[in-house]
Amino acid sequence: MAFIFTFSIVSNIYALTTQSELKYQGIDVSNWQGYIDYNQVKNSGIEIVYIKASQGTDIKDRYFDINYQNAKANGLKVGFYHFLTATNVEQANQEAVFFASVISRKTIRL
Repeated sequence: MAFIFTFSIVSNIYALTTQSELKYQGIDVSNWQGYIDYNQVKNSGIEIVYIKASQGTDIKDRYFDINYQNAKANGLKVGFYHFLTATNVEQANQEAVFFASVISRKTIRL
């Protein structure tokens, strides 16, 4: 699935369109859900999982690795997200570097 982002500075209109009619059922998960039975998730029709990887500059989600391993083991497509806490550009850059380090060497399908 590919996305085309169109941003207009003049009118502040943001548009997101897909190049395909392909749609997936998905969820996002983090430590708030605790341990997840990904076999049950898959059997419910879910196809994709966005997994919380990190927060701030030093917090790796405590369920990140187990969510990643179990989602992949059940054939689900995975992607990752970072919970941003930055309040300025320098902090945002530091958080981006940390997020990249957490998800490095992972197979990303979303």
